[in-house]
Amino acid sequence: MKKRGKILRDTNAGPGLLSIDGVQHPFTLEAHWKSDTPPKVGLVVEADLDDSGALRTVIPVADTQLAKEQAELAMQAAKAKGGELAAGLTARFGVPTLVAMAALVAGWFFLNTIAIQISSSYRVGLSFWKILGVLNSPATLMTSFSDAGGGAGGGIYAFLCIVALIAPLAPQVWKDKRAHLGGLLPLAFMLLVALMVYLGISDSLKQAQGAASMFGGGQGGRMAENIGNEMLREAMRAISVGIGGYLSLAASLYLAGRSAIQFLAAKA
Repeated sequence: MKKRGKILRDTNAGPGLLSIDGVQHPFTLEAHWKSDTPPKVGLVVEADLDDSGALRTVIPVADTQLAKEQAELAMQAAKAKGGELAAGLTARFGVPTLVAMAALVAGWFFLNTIAIQISSSYRVGLSFWKILGVLNSPATLMTSFSDAGGGAGGGIYAFLCIVALIAPLAPQVWKDKRAHLGGLLPLAFMLLVALMVYLGISDSLKQAQGAASMFGGGQGGRMAENIGNEMLREAMRAISVGIGGYLSLAASLYLAGRSAIQFLAAKA
């Protein structure tokens, strides 16, 4: 049978000594060592023992093999730890809540919340996170269309986004019935952002109308108003909701409904 051992003493001054499962075995180059590389203290070896436990052969284990085995052990430990963590989170928060939170993260950070039809052949998308960057710094709108550019940071909106994202977990750390209302924050935040986007577009067009009124008088103002209203309608038609918008809306509606039910149950 084959077992792993470690060399305790080399063969420079007589027989060497290796340890296998706490038992020491003497060995010699001539009778046991099966390698061109001389034995060294601390070297991991593979020893072949007969049925009585007597040493037959000793072969060094390659460093690459040891590294591979250590990596496999580390992977197994990580999987076991991940399984324990997943089981703990499931037991604490419940599968539906974790699924909704994961959907919210995907919808806000990785998928397009809105798509903008720039031309008949050019369509771009913005994630919810990028929209927050545009709200914080409208001048970065064009760079937000590029994945490489990434847009600017969300500033205070990014902070509110993170707060809204973790708010549904508030009942786990705050034992008050009002903590259940934290589940309403993702939906409320999304509605607030949608309103701010609409008001931002509307305000930009009103500023353009005001500038036209200054130069064109009353008639120019009325023409600018008509053009502005038409531009607003066209702008809204060019914007469509992406899969990230639908996914995060569904997740936030679930969290809001669950939050309301739990709050009412705690209040009763």
